[in-house]
Amino acid sequence: MIISLSTLFAPSSKERLTEAVKLRTSCRSYRGAPAIADFSALSYYTSRYALPGARLALLPVDDSFFTGTLLGMKRITGCRMVAAVIISGDEPRARIHAGILGEAFVLEATSLGLGTCWNTGTYRRKNLQTALSANEMVLCVIAVGIPAAPLTAPRTRHRKPPEHFCRGQWREWPEQLLTAAVLVQQAPSAMNMQPWTLYVGAEGAFVVDANERAQLDVGIALCHAELALTIPHTWHFGTERGDPLAWAKVK
Repeated sequence: MIISLSTLFAPSSKERLTEAVKLRTSCRSYRGAPAIADFSALSYYTSRYALPGARLALLPVDDSFFTGTLLGMKRITGCRMVAAVIISGDEPRARIHAGILGEAFVLEATSLGLGTCWNTGTYRRKNLQTALSANEMVLCVIAVGIPAAPLTAPRTRHRKPPEHFCRGQWREWPEQLLTAAVLVQQAPSAMNMQPWTLYVGAEGAFVVDANERAQLDVGIALCHAELALTIPHTWHFGTERGDPLAWAKVK
């Protein structure tokens, strides 16, 4: 499978969204839904951002929607809106596409000054009011709204250094790939495990790989990597045993 993200991220928006990466953090305390202008912008993004087998839907929620904590993290409070990340069982790489779309939405919301938080389990699924086709399911949700405190760049991020997930002579990579690695390092992942591996493969392809179970995280990482790549390229997704999950190939 091959996709181009040139229509997803216009060159003019990449710099803005790269700045949003610096501010993005998991917000767990909100003081309401986005204002009307911001809601309109988010509605535009959810309709514009679509990839095979994955889509987003903005849905209202109340304070009972998010449930208990997971490994000591606080319950999300004050949130009145989520973006449901919906995938189709007919698309083998739908989870990767969902990660790309969801994180693109997160960065767009961050650029508006809104708080966001990925959530894959601690919410009441039955409370989601959205129409699904027979082969669709809600993979996860993203809380979005006015943060209780203004967004500021975190002083520190608990992240692995690049040598933990970059293979080979990564310090000698071209500048764009080094920038991509830095942006991937700042990407969120389930339990902050950063399960991906980055390396340069055959014919200079930039590879983003992980265990099959980490496809959503790979999509999120791929979204960050895409912001650094300005040379014409396409993303390819593995279909055979032994293939990496995703790689960018220069046209």
